Amino acid sequence: MARMDLRLLYTGLSLFFLLTSCGNRAERQSDLKSFDLVGLVESQVIFLTDNEYQLIKKSSLGPSDDLAEYVPDSAGWVREMSILRTADISKPGLRSYYALDSYDSLDYTIEHYNLLESGNSNTIYQKIYRDAASDQLLKIKALQNVSNPIYDSKRYLEITFQEVGKDTEIIDSIVVRGYQTMILSDTVIYESISKILPGKKPSK
Repeated sequence: MARMDLRLLYTGLSLFFLLTSCGNRAERQSDLKSFDLVGLVESQVIFLTDNEYQLIKKSSLGPSDDLAEYVPDSAGWVREMSILRTADISKPGLRSYYALDSYDSLDYTIEHYNLLESGNSNTIYQKIYRDAASDQLLKIKALQNVSNPIYDSKRYLEITFQEVGKDTEIIDSIVVRGYQTMILSDTVIYESISKILPGKKPSK
């Protein structure tokens, strides 16, 4: 009887430590501070609008190509950058679904947020590149995947930055590449490359 009681005690303690360790892992992941991509986009829209930055955008959808060059207003910048918002993983409800790996190279420090289990988010990974010496934001990469009974798609995003004064980074380019396959339809491949250039304010 004593041996049976000990076995029950050991089993109970094992379950307790297992549940406790799982709870600690979940807590650490839920406390993970993800990069605020939405906040970045909102601040960029304000700066680019106020300073009348230009946009040169080359797009292709299947065999069709398009080239646009203009100075977007606030609504235009919101529209152009709306795709970046879809890669944001900073919402509290998403943090527990990602693991963070940080590592250094000669040129970069990299924060790699990797989705732990598919189905919990459309963003498979997000990588934040900073200058190893100055900590300046240099680049953001993300890979997204959407799969449902209607279509399957995969999209790669890359955002590069230029430095405009101390502690001020402005988006330099946005690259979007991907494909989409609808049921009973061919796969459509698309690409968009946007270059952002300083605008010219009208003389007073």
